[in-house]
Amino acid sequence: MTKISNDKNIEPGAPHWIEWITGAVSGIIVLVVIVWIGKDGVMDRDTSPNLHGNVVRTEERSDGFQVLFEIHNDSSATASQVKIRGELRERALVLESSETVLDFVPGHSKVGGGLIFQQNPAGKDLKVRATAFDEP
Repeated sequence: MTKISNDKNIEPGAPHWIEWITGAVSGIIVLVVIVWIGKDGVMDRDTSPNLHGNVVRTEERSDGFQVLFEIHNDSSATASQVKIRGELRERALVLESSETVLDFVPGHSKVGGGLIFQQNPAGKDLKVRATAFDEP
């Protein structure tokens, strides 16, 4: 037969030890997140992006040579509409250039892309750099 309790509180008197551990871990996580966000708000004073690029690899394609690159943003500021220019040089002479635009490069991150050249970059000086950006 089923027991019916007329007592409104059916919880045991003391919380289970798992409840204490769960509460403590959750409290520590919340405290760490608050400190982390507070540190970023106080310490990060970057006012503009710090962009630099490097070539990842070159692949031959049917219409030329595809150069894959990464643009790194070492700042906490985000850049949008980042214009990328790649120059293929031999000594001081620019043999060919290619450009593209990245939608955005968030702070403390990297974004990849590709440039296409008609000439083979092997044995030549290839530079990839950001030439302009907008503030989002």
